[in-house]
Amino acid sequence: MRLDWINADNFRCFESRRFDLAQRFNLFIGDNGTGKTAILDVLAVAVGAFFLKLPKSLSRVFRQDEVRVKEYTHGETPTLEQQYPVAVSCEGDIGGRKATWERRLNSAKSRTTRQNAAEIQNIANEMVDQVENGEPVTLPVVSYYGTGRLWVQKRRTGNGQRRLSPEKPGSRLRGYRDALSPASDEKRVLAWFKAHEMGAIQEDRSIGVLEAVRAAVLTCVDDATRVHFAVRRDQLMVTVQDQELPFHLLSDGYHSMVAMIADIAIRAATLNPHLGDKAALETPGVVLIDELDLHLHPKWQRRVVEDLMRAFPKIQFVATTHSPFIIQSLPDSPEVMLHNLDNEQAVDFVDRSIEDIAEDIQGVEEVQRSKRHADMIEAAKAYYLALEEHKEGGDDEVAELKARLDELIEPFSDDPAFVAFLNMKRVAAGVPEE
Repeated sequence: MRLDWINADNFRCFESRRFDLAQRFNLFIGDNGTGKTAILDVLAVAVGAFFLKLPKSLSRVFRQDEVRVKEYTHGETPTLEQQYPVAVSCEGDIGGRKATWERRLNSAKSRTTRQNAAEIQNIANEMVDQVENGEPVTLPVVSYYGTGRLWVQKRRTGNGQRRLSPEKPGSRLRGYRDALSPASDEKRVLAWFKAHEMGAIQEDRSIGVLEAVRAAVLTCVDDATRVHFAVRRDQLMVTVQDQELPFHLLSDGYHSMVAMIADIAIRAATLNPHLGDKAALETPGVVLIDELDLHLHPKWQRRVVEDLMRAFPKIQFVATTHSPFIIQSLPDSPEVMLHNLDNEQAVDFVDRSIEDIAEDIQGVEEVQRSKRHADMIEAAKAYYLALEEHKEGGDDEVAELKARLDELIEPFSDDPAFVAFLNMKRVAAGVPEE
């Protein structure tokens, strides 16, 4: 599965907006409120059409709070009116076949339509039939990881103290369970590891899909050298920097990354067990990640994009970030695209410094200095200006001037050198400190 373009109408902040998408990695950036998460949500509605007729799978639909609101003024009274229809249309490739489809919400009392999504539904139905007939059809991974992926989880209680039941055999289509839920199903990940680790021990052999998941995690998790389920301890163990730790004791950065990568790989292995140890490498799909930099150290941010592309070479990623380190790390490739919601022209990220990216692409001023330093410079300028005005105006308003100068210095009272320097300027201008 791959999406080539998507168009959103009346969805949250977008009146009508089209985005062309790169085949491998798409990174959306922009200030808060510009629509980064909205892009992922409307993409979830689009790819959710694949699930419309799949058994026991939930498709994503438009919600009423996602309808764009427009303000009108009648006399002196402002009103807010929802704008319909809400729509998403897109074109992509599913199972090697081109398809175009659309979903709409026409009014507050209607439901998200499906009649214009027949092409993708028919392809999905054919795949389901092949699965039910035992044919080795390769199914695409579809999954969404929101900003709550670390904390908004379906965690088992007790941080590993309750005995975990291994996952039982079931349909390949279980790989789509909660695919478009922004939370992580940590319990399912652990149950899958336990079942396959026990199988490998019992059969005294390597299990291909288990090795595929291990390889994906180790490819993406910085400094990790081993990941396995310790059956006697009933815990997933990860070795990081020569220290073996239970999964639930990992730092937030390691925890969230292990959980997400393992979830993607396990979905690939569950959907396509016939691919064995190549499941992560050979499974196509679309994966949405909000705030890719979440909990990651800048060193890790600089490699996470290439790690994901290397671990899952046939998956199309769409992610958001605020991190200049992730922007800087994007490979110079036609299969990678940066989408700047603040400025469509500011997308030249190749060979740019962190300062250039922050200033020219993200619109952050004077990144070489702290905001406090910039505030001190502005305060000093205002201080000098007030002293110059005092020279021209005489001594009639000394009390007012003293109060203004004291107000300018007060936020920086913890910097004695700065305060002493400005006070020297005050004395030289003939304005007493007391």
